[in-house]
Amino acid sequence: MGSIMQLFYGHYPSLEKEFLSFVLRTRTSPLEKWLVVCSSSLMAQRLKEQLAAQTGVVANFHFITVGGLISRLDSEAGGEVLPLFPQDHLRDFLIKEILTEPGLNRYPVSGGFVQAVKNSLRDMADSLVDPDVLQEQTMALPEQQFEQEGERLLWLTHVYQRYLEREAKVPGYRSYQDAFERALQQAENSSYLREFKQIVWYGFYELSGRQLEIFNQFKNRYPLTVFAAYQKHPAYQFAEKFFETNWRAIAGAKELPAPTCALGESAACLFSSQRDKKCDTLQIVSAADTSGEIFYTAKEILRLVEREGYRFEDIAVITRTTPPYQEDLRRCFAANQIPLNASFTYPLSHYALGNFCAGVFALANIGFERNAVLKIVSSPYFKHPAKNDWAALIRRSLVNRDLAQWKDLLPQAAAYDPACLTWLNQLANQLDKLSCALPWEKGAALAEQLLRDMVDESAFQGKDKEIFQAVCQAIEKINTYRFLRAQSQPGEFLREVQNALSSLVFNEAENCPGGVLFTDVLRARGLQYKAVFILGLNDKVFPLITPEDPILKDYYRYFMRDVLGYWINQSLQRGDEEKLLFYIALTCAQEKVYVTYARRQEDGKDAVVSIYVAELARACCFDWQGPNAPRVSGSLLQRLSAQENALLTPKEISYMCAFEPARAVEGLEQAGLLTSPQKNALQVAQTLHQRGELTPFDGVIKSGKELFDVQNKKGFSPSALQELAACPLKYFFDKGLQLREEDEPFSRQELSADRKGSAYHEILNEFYETLYQKHLTHELFDQGAEAYLNRALEKHYTLHSYRAFGIYPVIWEMILENIRQKLINFVQQDLKQLGSFTPCRFETEVSAPATKELPIRLRGIMDRLDISEKDKTFFVVDYKSSRKGTKDLAKDLFTYLIFQPFLYVFIALHLEELKGYVSAGSCLLSIQPDYDKRVLSPEQFEAIRTRACRFLEQITNQIKQGTFFLCPSEDCVYCPYSTLCRRDSFAALLRARKSKASQALQEARQ
Repeated sequence: MGSIMQLFYGHYPSLEKEFLSFVLRTRTSPLEKWLVVCSSSLMAQRLKEQLAAQTGVVANFHFITVGGLISRLDSEAGGEVLPLFPQDHLRDFLIKEILTEPGLNRYPVSGGFVQAVKNSLRDMADSLVDPDVLQEQTMALPEQQFEQEGERLLWLTHVYQRYLEREAKVPGYRSYQDAFERALQQAENSSYLREFKQIVWYGFYELSGRQLEIFNQFKNRYPLTVFAAYQKHPAYQFAEKFFETNWRAIAGAKELPAPTCALGESAACLFSSQRDKKCDTLQIVSAADTSGEIFYTAKEILRLVEREGYRFEDIAVITRTTPPYQEDLRRCFAANQIPLNASFTYPLSHYALGNFCAGVFALANIGFERNAVLKIVSSPYFKHPAKNDWAALIRRSLVNRDLAQWKDLLPQAAAYDPACLTWLNQLANQLDKLSCALPWEKGAALAEQLLRDMVDESAFQGKDKEIFQAVCQAIEKINTYRFLRAQSQPGEFLREVQNALSSLVFNEAENCPGGVLFTDVLRARGLQYKAVFILGLNDKVFPLITPEDPILKDYYRYFMRDVLGYWINQSLQRGDEEKLLFYIALTCAQEKVYVTYARRQEDGKDAVVSIYVAELARACCFDWQGPNAPRVSGSLLQRLSAQENALLTPKEISYMCAFEPARAVEGLEQAGLLTSPQKNALQVAQTLHQRGELTPFDGVIKSGKELFDVQNKKGFSPSALQELAACPLKYFFDKGLQLREEDEPFSRQELSADRKGSAYHEILNEFYETLYQKHLTHELFDQGAEAYLNRALEKHYTLHSYRAFGIYPVIWEMILENIRQKLINFVQQDLKQLGSFTPCRFETEVSAPATKELPIRLRGIMDRLDISEKDKTFFVVDYKSSRKGTKDLAKDLFTYLIFQPFLYVFIALHLEELKGYVSAGSCLLSIQPDYDKRVLSPEQFEAIRTRACRFLEQITNQIKQGTFFLCPSEDCVYCPYSTLCRRDSFAALLRARKSKASQALQEARQ
């Protein structure tokens, strides 16, 4: 059935207007069946809606994409056919296999290289390149050209040819080319196509080689009308060659007039040297970051709807690609109760269950790293009744990574459960099996069973069932690799599992009737909305920077298209397509258009604005860099303050409580949200902003006496008193609320300071106690001291002790030698300075009752007590593995809050076993490369005794009074409660510093 083809060409709004007019003047009966082949499903939906609005009838109109048309014709051809070869990890594996074949293994094979080759082969297949023709023409290149480019092109041709051959022979599947050829043959005399009185191809600005081939089958067989997207405008430079080559020759082609849009005449000036008058319907908005862009967009949409009478369905939000914006936009729009009409795509890693499944197999690569195991065990998806106990056990353990370390250290943790280690061993054995060379089908069965045994399906919610089914199917499909190779190589199976899982994507949709459209610019082609927001006008975001295809280089593409006649674009020409897409997005807007860009990237670095912003501003005479240009602040306070109360969400109004309580009350009243809990919250906020005396929110409690009694019954240690004097609020968190910071696992590269200090104490205690027992304290020369020190060290720590700390063996050897050298120097110097004293008591628990002089009970662990029986004197020694303070320990008690030298002498004077002995003072011995001894003499002790006791009584009286104010210092960076104490609140900090208790403490320390 021959026909005369008609062509209408113009920009999308003009195409839509002409299409509707064409239907009204051409269609003679509602019973006529029309087929409309569209370039996108959204475009088809738009035409359907406009037909319904204009004609009231959409019956007998059938909308379809080219892919859908090929599938329909393939199905019409009949017969039993195999499923199509999938575009997933099986295809990636096929390409990887081809690239390792002799003669084709020219380059190292990596995941990125496979993807690049895959994209190039897809472009060649879409262009219907014949590998035989390409090989023949490549060989015919002049000698010089062949040396430069022909050899690589010939290699690519052989890869392409082998790819087509192997794809066609994979059992259980057929190639897409097979389906296309069946559809092409069916198109010659299709009963399906003959049902239509009119066939329309709508909205294409270019066609791929396959699409063009099937279109050409239509030209002389069916009544065909083309509505081509092309306009004589600089933005259409990308589509010009295709138009001139394929559309221009159609007789009677009708050019449609330029459409009107929100930019008015300024649209014609874009990407040209022309300049129009200022466009009042354009806003170019600078935001601090992407969240600022979304915030502005949401508030402006609310303003348009509530103040200017727009409907949500009149508005579209367009980005170059949606993933960078979709999560924040969904959250923000939901908070602002803005309905959405959008679809979203997420990788497997977006979902907790997906991370759990992938994490199980990742353990083989990361050596059973502590946090990775903990994430699995503590996951709600982990199927084991003791998982909570196991998670607590792992947190208590010192394990960092490696199964050998789990075996060494996990049994040493408190409340050890052997079943946990048994499970770890079993899991390791299963992963070891999967790491071996094995048949693909066996590996797939083992991997799937491993997951099914570990996953608790009763915990599934929402999309979890769909996700788990997809994960199991992806693993199961790995058994089809047997059609390409019988079995995996060592380590290969688990890599393929991870590749398969990483390629999984899941769709989520919010199809609210009458909602705001959110989509990317490609799917926005052919749409029209009253107001359009275009987000993300930053460099490398819009326009996307498209580098030259590293495999199918532009020279090859030029050779294929302009020499051999296959329709394939050069990759660098995609830069021209970006202009077209930007122009399409702008002209979607009929009344208002908003363009936003970010000033900062996610990492805090300055973001570069897109060149399109300057071009748009030039064409529209918009001062986008001037002082009056719209700007969204990075400050939450300024961002919220710039909006009227009616446009703020309840959560945003609650934020205002921290900034402007009075306005927050007003906003909550307007929103009808000023409930009793809200009133109480506002009163708290106002209290927190007050100046003056300490409040209950500053650590002032009524039960101070009870807390004091509890602590005094136990006794106050020097470290506890030091903490109380340094920051009363931290003491309250520790002792009053009994908050605890989770212990950090050891690093395998170093020994933590507290563990190193414990090691010093253990070795020195062993050393001095041995000398004391053998009466050798005053009898050793340096060589003998070194020998006994080595024995003491080896008794507690050997080369195998690295297992107890999770340290790498080589690093542990270095640490051990460093400890040895420090302690040898230390004891050699210390023994020479003992005089008549003999170290005789070590790590001794001591206490002293409350007295009139110091009415608090004291307790502690005395590192070392030296006795001189000759003089009936004692000397207290406290080891330090670091140095703090000065040589004046009497002064340091108040300035640096170093309490141990004073308090341990004070306690010793009250010990029954030291009756008849006189204090000879105390010292701090710092274990440093150089021997460092700082002494508090008996005279200094007596000189500060009265003042020190008053000071200690003063700080403990704060507990009785229930006063625990904050005292920020440089030590806050190590404090686990620094985020709880409001130290960054100016009002809270001022109340603390101006309080009577704080000032009295500071005066006492002067």
